[in-house]
Amino acid sequence: MSTQIHPQQGVAGVARLIGADREFLWHSWSPSGTAGRAGMVVTGGRGCEVTTADGRTFLDARAGMFNATLGYGRTDVVDAMHAQALQLPTYTLTQAATVPAIELARRIAGLTGEPDLSRTFFCHSGSEANETAVKVARQFHALNGDAGRRTILTLADGYHGSTLATAAMSQIPAARDGSEPLPAGFVHAASPRCAQCAARRPHRTCEVPGPEAIEQALLAAGPETVAAIVLEPVLGVAGVWPLPAGYLRRVRELCDEYGVLLVLDEVMTGIGRTGAWFGYQHHVITPDIVTLCKGLGAAYATISSVTVRQSVFEAFAADPLLGGLRHGFTTGGHAVACAGALAVLDAVEREDLVAGAARTGALLLERLSKLRELPEVHDVRGVGLLLAVEFTTLEQAARVEEAMAVDGVLARLQGAAVTLAPPLVLTSEQAGRIADCLERAALAAGGDR
Repeated sequence: MSTQIHPQQGVAGVARLIGADREFLWHSWSPSGTAGRAGMVVTGGRGCEVTTADGRTFLDARAGMFNATLGYGRTDVVDAMHAQALQLPTYTLTQAATVPAIELARRIAGLTGEPDLSRTFFCHSGSEANETAVKVARQFHALNGDAGRRTILTLADGYHGSTLATAAMSQIPAARDGSEPLPAGFVHAASPRCAQCAARRPHRTCEVPGPEAIEQALLAAGPETVAAIVLEPVLGVAGVWPLPAGYLRRVRELCDEYGVLLVLDEVMTGIGRTGAWFGYQHHVITPDIVTLCKGLGAAYATISSVTVRQSVFEAFAADPLLGGLRHGFTTGGHAVACAGALAVLDAVEREDLVAGAARTGALLLERLSKLRELPEVHDVRGVGLLLAVEFTTLEQAARVEEAMAVDGVLARLQGAAVTLAPPLVLTSEQAGRIADCLERAALAAGGDR
């Protein structure tokens, strides 16, 4: 018997569903004992909007968890996955292959813009992809006779996942506190964000640590011990902080100088989110390893990827135990998920959504930038359709995010920043609605000044 409740089943049916939620479901990244936002149970979606069991409709300006990049109700993606499921749901990629996995790896290689960045391994989540990248980096050096390179260098405000190793890659308390002891071998450099901004103190000029902070951390750890530097092109969970111009280019130079692999975590930024296929393409550099997730499956398929340079891949042929990668997942590269991802890439290309994200994102950023005139707004920043409005206090940001939801627009609260990452299919009219809603909420939040 189905327990799904639809709006037409009335108040009693919705109440039963919320009661079952509170009794049985354990929510991620949420206070215990809650049932979402005032009992928010999402039952459907179309385009950039979602509907709830009690009949409410919201413009989803956060695309779920920044992953519903094509919006909702995409029959083209669903049909592709359905057809593949009927033909072959999946088959292990251990000593075998499937057509969707082969085709998706080929497509990703073509999108990187670099003939040498062309070999892809599939996982299920961003955390898995980034943990895989760590293992690949360490094994790469070991297989090249440099087993002393075990250290992974990341930014203090970076976020790379919720597994033990990826939690160790961050110094964000919510990502790691209480999970100790975390794996060793991870060091952190100061992030390229203003310390005064982070503390939300009034200031006239920003003093932002540059790539010299990476070099200092590298030298302190001992360059001969460092396997990889792992960076996000945009510090997402920290509140949407794009890396400054020239930053990644200098880090690329440091990696080349000291023999360190450069890993770019594009879990949040990849597949059009920033107005380019990959966030690193704004910086005109090439990583040694790049990870993808959210935009690859677009919320329809559970899939992530790790793409490496050919030279990294070829090193594994020297593995004396296997002659290849000693790592994998039973359903990694699931054929149905790969078919869905291929349909996602088709849609992004066919509808020119990468250029659309750049265009619509620029319009939205221009509108939101006017909020800087408000004393309660500390900063407005972003790239493509990944944006943030930071307030002077956590309480103001929370009131703004709540007021927007009451007004029918869902954003994401990250510290004192209200962040936006709507589907790439967002129209200019919907972008205007988001800006109007945020402006009304910001003005109301400042009503007590």
